[in-house]
Amino acid sequence: MGSLVAARLTASMNSQTPHTNPEFRLDDVLLYGRPSDHLDALRKHGLELTERDGQVTNVKLHVSSEPADVQGSDVVIVLTKAWATAEACAPLAAYLERQSIVLTLQNGLGNVHALRESLTHNGIPPHIWMGVTTQAAVRTAPGKVVHTTDGITAIGRRTPEINDRLAGLAALLRENGWRTNAVGDIHRWVWRKLAVNCALNPTTALAAVETRAVAQDPDLLQAATSIIEEVVAVAEKEGVHLHTETLVEVMVNFARSTANPYTSMYVDLEQGLRTEIEAINGAVVRHARRHNVPVPNNAMMTRLVKAHERGHRPESGESKEGPSYTRSFHPAPQV
Repeated sequence: MGSLVAARLTASMNSQTPHTNPEFRLDDVLLYGRPSDHLDALRKHGLELTERDGQVTNVKLHVSSEPADVQGSDVVIVLTKAWATAEACAPLAAYLERQSIVLTLQNGLGNVHALRESLTHNGIPPHIWMGVTTQAAVRTAPGKVVHTTDGITAIGRRTPEINDRLAGLAALLRENGWRTNAVGDIHRWVWRKLAVNCALNPTTALAAVETRAVAQDPDLLQAATSIIEEVVAVAEKEGVHLHTETLVEVMVNFARSTANPYTSMYVDLEQGLRTEIEAINGAVVRHARRHNVPVPNNAMMTRLVKAHERGHRPESGESKEGPSYTRSFHPAPQV
């Protein structure tokens, strides 16, 4: 996803003219990440991006693993796995300013807290904003990414006010090819995405089935619906009003889509990688405890996925590179 965002913004930056609206002008786009075969391939050959229609383009990206190269950034978009947030971002703390905007488009809950903790420097954190996206992409090999799902992105702040900076960032991203809306109810968007991810990800991963099976198999659909019902109950205690029927409909429509046959959690378990279960169903369990809301289905899913991780992760440890897919796995988009 980071590569896809960087490619979209870089392509737009390269097409700017002297007449480009200064409000939407991009001075530089940097893809920052840990040293990896993927970044090495991007440096040497650029990104091979396969679009949803099958068209393949090559985009030369500015990439770096040096935290100091992030200095001066107006906006940092975080797209790491939820469990890697603090480790990935802490090195950047000394190079961000108080007015820097750090936008998380990650799965699950807890990323804002992790970012605020890891990026606070001399007692001062940057601005941490939240977002969700229905875009999706998969890396098939170092330097190669497939854009699997187009969609919309919503961004917001902790408060419902849509200030000029928030509206401006949404407009800039929208102008540069990333369909984005600034919203005043971002918490609702986050919980809505969380509910669908809680239902689809562990259900398909543990049953070892394609995403569409949840829409076709009555037992899987009932299991997923029960999970959503629990998330809705916890969200209500958090002051976020959701509707189970609407979320089930969203989940079923997505499950029927052919663009994403496998969820990201299915892929992670298949490849012996660490999942985001703690930031997804595990987060619901933790919030439920505070409100004394029973969530047995989410608790069970959390325990089973964690047990699966312990039993099936390769003895050599979790791959630092992530999977090189041998078949067409497509992770679930941020619903």
